[in-house]
Amino acid sequence: MKNLMIITLLLSGFSLLPAQKNETSDIKVKRTATRTLDDESSPHFMQFGIMSRNHDEFKKKYGIAVIYQNCVISQFLSKKAKENNLLIAKQLTEKHGEGWKKDLGFIPYGL
Repeated sequence: MKNLMIITLLLSGFSLLPAQKNETSDIKVKRTATRTLDDESSPHFMQFGIMSRNHDEFKKKYGIAVIYQNCVISQFLSKKAKENNLLIAKQLTEKHGEGWKKDLGFIPYGL
């Protein structure tokens, strides 16, 4: 009986201890799903989805970047991307012929 009282007191004492606060739980992480340029007014192709390639060589050679947007495509973004990509493609073709398409490695959205 004495042992039971001691065990009860010990166990009830643990429930009165304050819970430890996890210091790492206060850290907030911000992640972004899109890759954007500092200056989106510079010439660029607009693509949708997960970025699967590095296009730095293409940008270096042709001066055209590739900006990836979210996977969800609104009507506004779809229209904007098609118009933008057609204009960029026309300029590249006039200046460099059809070779840029092979260097890019994918068909830009809307072409």
